[in-house]
Amino acid sequence: MQNKPVVIVLDKNENSRKVLMSFLQDFDLIENIEVYEDYDRGFENIKKQNGEAIVIVDITDIDSDEFIEKVRLHASKLIITSTDYSTNTIVKALRMGAKEFLPKPIIKNDLLRTISSLINNDYSEVYSQSKIITVYSNKGGIGKTTLAINLAKELEKVTKCKVALIDLNLQLGDVSTFLNLNPTFDVSYVIKNFINKDEEIFLKAFERYKDSLLYILSDPTYIEQAESISPQDITKLFNELKKVFSYIVVDMSSNIDENSLKILDLSDLVLFTTIVNVPAIRNAQRCLTLFNSRRYPKDKVKIIVNRYIESDDIKIEDIENTLGEKIYWRIPNNYFTIMEAINKGICVSEINSNSNIANNFRDLAAKISDDIIEKTVMQYRV
Repeated sequence: MQNKPVVIVLDKNENSRKVLMSFLQDFDLIENIEVYEDYDRGFENIKKQNGEAIVIVDITDIDSDEFIEKVRLHASKLIITSTDYSTNTIVKALRMGAKEFLPKPIIKNDLLRTISSLINNDYSEVYSQSKIITVYSNKGGIGKTTLAINLAKELEKVTKCKVALIDLNLQLGDVSTFLNLNPTFDVSYVIKNFINKDEEIFLKAFERYKDSLLYILSDPTYIEQAESISPQDITKLFNELKKVFSYIVVDMSSNIDENSLKILDLSDLVLFTTIVNVPAIRNAQRCLTLFNSRRYPKDKVKIIVNRYIESDDIKIEDIENTLGEKIYWRIPNNYFTIMEAINKGICVSEINSNSNIANNFRDLAAKISDDIIEKTVMQYRV
């Protein structure tokens, strides 16, 4: 039986502290309750808990994001509360890394439901921000692997959350090659041996990128291993990933088969990647027809134009008119920086963080993160 957790409350309002204490004392799954008016004293206690405590912080009277950032580094289970539950405040709370935002006055059932979910690892309630983002193109040579790698890295930097980069191009994956990695384990091995393990054990199956919060899982080493992976295995893997990672970036093959369809169906966001030429745009038309036939929500598929040059004969407006869809993002053509990054086995931002392509990937990650958070906020508006 798992140990009962400590709950640490930081709240400057005396009446609010008393109410929270009253609610929490009725909950027998909690070992101890520590309540603080002085946030600095409370933070010192949080640091002693080795990330195991459930931390509730009221941000109503806090102007410093830096303090919340410090708390998040020591508290994996953070609940933020506030008397202000405007969209901006909720977005801010989730961006700070909160697993849940609770508006004040707090409703007892909502508080106990949230804490129970955190204690029992019931991520269906509290991991609403955990999203699967799949980079896809139905044509090779478009640059989707480069996009997946650099998007994953920039998401990790922008959000400061754990990000998984999963190579599900099961027979011809390039992620490990592009990042000069020699992984100990691969997708096939993890599916067979690491499902339903504790988080600490599960993370050991991944290659951690330079001590960052980016964790990489490579494609199978042998084709026979790839052929043994089923759509059911993909589902099991994704369910496990969503318990641990806030963002899961998937690079997949250009083929359409059972596994590919399962990946696309389970994805929260599909970044359909194309380039500006007639064959690629015709391929894009066919692929969008497939998505429509599977009745994907309108905001699930986003079109990314890679290697975009302003002076191209084909303009963005031409592509939008042909596809009947708006272009979500355009990535500039910077061949030399991209190739230098690939040849050195590193991310683009490590070549030149001020280059147009590095800034573009950073801005794309920020936009995707904000769009996901703002969509999550809608649940508080229902």
